[in-house]
Amino acid sequence: MKAKAITVSIDMPGGAVSAEFHIDTGRLRILERGMLRVELFPPHSWFTVASVAGNSRWGTRPREADLYLVVENFIQQRFGMTAQRCEVSCAQ
Repeated sequence: MKAKAITVSIDMPGGAVSAEFHIDTGRLRILERGMLRVELFPPHSWFTVASVAGNSRWGTRPREADLYLVVENFIQQRFGMTAQRCEVSCAQ
């Protein structure tokens, strides 16, 4: 039986950015507005999670909180800090 993916999404003014981690394969996918932007397999997928969630004890199975950090990092790298600020101010 195929294991479900752990999925996290952050809504942005231009559309959602999400990450999904497939536990059975270790594949990490980052999608922007439904379009695949990044696809990584072990060990690169593990390195990506560990680089932003280094304080976590996730091992090879990240939690939703760990993937949320991955999505936040992707948004900051792709759109800069202004996107994060807009997300917060637009939500208020």
